[in-house]
Amino acid sequence: MAKTVDAARCKSCGKLMYPIHFYCLACKGREFEPVPIEGDGTLLTWTRSYALPLDYAQLFLTLGIIQMDQGIRVTGQLDIADPKTGMRVRAHVGKVRETMGKDIHGLIFQPVRG
Repeated sequence: MAKTVDAARCKSCGKLMYPIHFYCLACKGREFEPVPIEGDGTLLTWTRSYALPLDYAQLFLTLGIIQMDQGIRVTGQLDIADPKTGMRVRAHVGKVRETMGKDIHGLIFQPVRG
């Protein structure tokens, strides 16, 4: 089974939200359907974090906030050597770390080519 990171679409009004809330921010509805976060977006801002727990193999993580074409903002790891604010990126779900022998999956972004 493929791994996904999901947003939530309100069944009452159709508003897409991420992260998921207990009720719809637009209409206060309480029924949602999962919508995979996928496709392209624009990198709004990014940072590098060097203060990582000791069990990380990397020296730093590059993290970004992305405005997805789906209409939501998400945070994820950037698999980009030289990120530029405003660049187009594409989301996929991959292993972001391992802890206690278990893989943790999350959003990873790469540049859109072409």
